[in-house]
Amino acid sequence: MDRVTRSSIQRRCHNASEQRLVFLPRQGVGQKMKRRMKNREMPPVDAELKVCRIAALTLVNAMIFHQVIATRDHKIKALSRIAEGNNIAESLVEAWTYIKDKIDYVPIFTTATEIARDLVGVPDSDKALRMLARSALRITGQKAALRHDLMGRIYHRLLADAKYFGAFYTTVPAAALLLKLTLDYDDEDIDWSDVEAIKKLHIADLACGTGTLLKAALQTILENHVRARTEYGRLPSIPAVHQAMVEHVLWGLDVVPTAIHLAGSALALHEPDVVFSDMKLMTLPIGGPKDYLGSLDLIHGRKVALQADLYGPPDAPKRMAASGEVADTVEVPELDLCVMNPPFTRSVGGNLLFGHAPEKERKRMQARLKRVVAEEGLPANITAGLGSAFVAIAHKKLKPNGKLALVLPRALLSGVAWQATRTLLGNSYHVKYIVVSHQPGSWNFSENTSLSECLIVAEQMPGGNAHPTKVVNLWTKPRNSVEALTVAALARSHEGAALDGVGTDEIKSGDVKYGEIILCGSDQISSGNWNQGAAFAQTEVCRAACFLAGSRVYVPGAGVIGEVPLVRLKAIADLGPDRRDIADGFNDTSSETEYAAFWGHDTDTVRTIRQRPNRYLVALAKAKKGRPLRDAALLWSRAGKLLISERVRLNTIRTLAITFDEPVLSNTWWPVSTYAEGISADALNGILALWLNSSLGLLSLMAARVDTEGAWVEMKKPILEEIMVLDPRALAVSSRDALGRAFDSVKRMELQPLPHMATDMVREQIDEALEKALGLKGTLGQIRSMLAAEPVISGALP
Repeated sequence: MDRVTRSSIQRRCHNASEQRLVFLPRQGVGQKMKRRMKNREMPPVDAELKVCRIAALTLVNAMIFHQVIATRDHKIKALSRIAEGNNIAESLVEAWTYIKDKIDYVPIFTTATEIARDLVGVPDSDKALRMLARSALRITGQKAALRHDLMGRIYHRLLADAKYFGAFYTTVPAAALLLKLTLDYDDEDIDWSDVEAIKKLHIADLACGTGTLLKAALQTILENHVRARTEYGRLPSIPAVHQAMVEHVLWGLDVVPTAIHLAGSALALHEPDVVFSDMKLMTLPIGGPKDYLGSLDLIHGRKVALQADLYGPPDAPKRMAASGEVADTVEVPELDLCVMNPPFTRSVGGNLLFGHAPEKERKRMQARLKRVVAEEGLPANITAGLGSAFVAIAHKKLKPNGKLALVLPRALLSGVAWQATRTLLGNSYHVKYIVVSHQPGSWNFSENTSLSECLIVAEQMPGGNAHPTKVVNLWTKPRNSVEALTVAALARSHEGAALDGVGTDEIKSGDVKYGEIILCGSDQISSGNWNQGAAFAQTEVCRAACFLAGSRVYVPGAGVIGEVPLVRLKAIADLGPDRRDIADGFNDTSSETEYAAFWGHDTDTVRTIRQRPNRYLVALAKAKKGRPLRDAALLWSRAGKLLISERVRLNTIRTLAITFDEPVLSNTWWPVSTYAEGISADALNGILALWLNSSLGLLSLMAARVDTEGAWVEMKKPILEEIMVLDPRALAVSSRDALGRAFDSVKRMELQPLPHMATDMVREQIDEALEKALGLKGTLGQIRSMLAAEPVISGALP
């Protein structure tokens, strides 16, 4: 949408909110929405402004579609004529009711008709609606613009409660890339030239939002059809394919009625001259007296209740049809493809699962979800968020050899809570593509978020999977659909570089490097090790991490320069309690007590490996409200003199492991207590701290990280327990002593932030000590330089 049109919509909505004369009528839907927002204790002004914005967008969108239909059906009064008259709201209701009853397009006009009906007789509504109609007419005058889902983009910008629904919608280039990788033209099971063959497909998005992914599926299949017909020397049947797709193939479910409204228009306006008799787009109930779970109610089978009340919890399930609303359920067919960007909200950090609902209702819904997941044996972990459950449900709805095309948090690749999902996909599917972005500041594939995400394409393999996975490490994300098609074509045609091999497989078009592709074996994917090929933008750094996991030191440009004795951290150390357990047993204080602590992670002050306590703890006498009381003595017994960072901002942090002269607990670091026969704990702590701050230690830690938002990453306890570290027990006494002296010499020296590690003299000194003690036949300088150049650290491309 052009800047003038966008500004006009925002201005009109703003004026409507200030004057209180549009979209919030005294009776009907607007009043109902106001009451429910009041019950949910949302700020009245913000709530009204949101209603105005979304209502205005819904009306403009319906007006656009009205005008398109009016150009081919003379029984429908043109929008321009309606806007010139009086009682515009009444005229719109009459026209839109006729369209619903006589033509269809129910998902598009139902919500808009309800809004318009509540504006009948409202003072000054004609003025506001006339201004919206002018904007609609301006857009329809540019017919090519109708195919670009303009309203969906605006809706994403206006949506105020995205974090509570977990509703971050897929960008258009990401959707195009994902579907082009999924709906392969060379798929021998589908005759893309045959409209009837296409008509038999079933493609669903169980959390469709404004339909971006469904529209990408539509466009991809149309392109495949045109290409197939051209190769046979026949003219394509674009209108027939479009009608078959919208009426029979594409299914969209969501809990937000305005999103379904926009999804319907996005699909229909792709080919506005085609008339549809049915659209498989449904609004599902969520919450209410029966604690509906939206699409998650498909846990029980293929039938699910439909929404009756478009603006809140249902009184009874209903299905919208051309003849009106009919009490009903819908049965979702077995699917050839489920494509989704499911809600991402998690059950930790305040528990925003179903965060849009009032607290009591939310708790009931959370309890019901937990119960039905357990009862149905769903391979999902709701600690990971709703996305894990959505993936498991999609798996249940697929035909044999069906496909999944998913936009998920990047934590899927390594997060502990996502293990059930990795196991499900790794054992039952050929995971064909894993796509991640290393472009600085663009770690996401969804609108309005900076969270790190990934794209997954997987095909069900009932007999087991023996095929490799292509990991596409993007350096530059496609900026539009054309670039997305280019990247998809390059990804399909390139073989990928194996980490146990040599070389780098770049994907480039002209002078633009889009990224590198790594080929991972099926055994690696089935074992749940999905991050090894995606941890770093540079293939050579991924390769160095892969070799190090096998106790070999690989230096890009030099090859394997030696071997090192490694051991899992849990074999020589115990990790202490997390911050939640500590908060359940202690309060922190600045007054000195018998419980020393290290609080926070200020990188401006934490500059050296050796630190001193900066806080103290007081044992609780009684439990905090809503929390259990933890045994302070038990918690304190797990304190340690070595700490490993729990949450890390890689572009500012200086040290990932620090030591103390006395045991401490922490709220942002993992306490570590070490043990090894014949080696003192202090000596062991020093050697491990040295290792974890060396280039090799950093390589291991970064490969094991769980990405949250670019440089903001987490080091999860179960992952740290399994991480491979230097085994001091396997070293000669002379080597241990040498490392001990090296630690003593650097422990109070100031380390530079990780982006400067290539020129950090202290870090170089640490690496040199390890090179000598381990007898490495080369230097670690190249690894240090390449790590420093990683986008997640440097904030720039290498």
